[in-house]
Amino acid sequence: MNKGLTLFATVPAMLALSGCSRDVRLDDQKIRTVTVKAVMLYGENLDVNASPEKVAYVALRAIKEDFEAKSDADREAALDKQFEVCAASELYRSNKTSLSRDEWVHNVVYRWTPTVSHYVADFPTTWEQASTRLVNRKTDAIADHPSGAKLSEIAMEVDDPSGDANARVILLVWLAQDDGFWRVTQLGFDRTRRSLGEKKVADGS
Repeated sequence: MNKGLTLFATVPAMLALSGCSRDVRLDDQKIRTVTVKAVMLYGENLDVNASPEKVAYVALRAIKEDFEAKSDADREAALDKQFEVCAASELYRSNKTSLSRDEWVHNVVYRWTPTVSHYVADFPTTWEQASTRLVNRKTDAIADHPSGAKLSEIAMEVDDPSGDANARVILLVWLAQDDGFWRVTQLGFDRTRRSLGEKKVADGS
C-alpha cells in the first residue's frame, strides 16, 4: 500500500467518532451536501484539468480565510469553499461509522483549519506565489480502486509565526481523484523533515 493511501485510510481513526449513532455535536452546525463538480474559486477554474497543486492552493487559501474570518458569515463562506474542494465521495469510502455521507464529510473537512491554523500567516494568497512553493512529492494509483483513481501528496514548507527558522515545518495536502476531479482528502505534516531539501530523519526528531 502506498504512503498516500495509508495516510488517507487513517481518517476514521483520527476522527475517533462513534459508529453507533448520529453525532449530537452536529445538531447546531450547518451540514452541507457536497457534490464534486467544476468550481471557480479565487479566479481558478477547478475542473477535471486542474492540477492537484492548484486545488491544494485553493484549499489552503480558503483555510486561511476561515481562520482570519471576522464574522460567522465570513467563516461559513470560507468553509463553503473548503467543502467545494473536498473529495467527498472518496472521503465517504473511508467511513467506518454509521454517520451519513454528509455528516462524515462534515467531520473531516471541519478539522482542516484547526489542524494547520498555526501556520496560516505563511500561506500563499496568489497562485503565482503558490506555484513556486507547492511540490508534488508523489502521485500513485489507489490500490484496487474501481475507477483507477489516483492519490497525490503536495508538500509546502511553512515558517513558524515565531520567526524561528528551526521551527519551520513541511505541510502536506493529500488529494484524490474524485469522479475525475482532484480534490482534497486530508492535511497534515511531514514529521520526518523540516525542509524539502533535508534528508529524512527518524520520526519524533
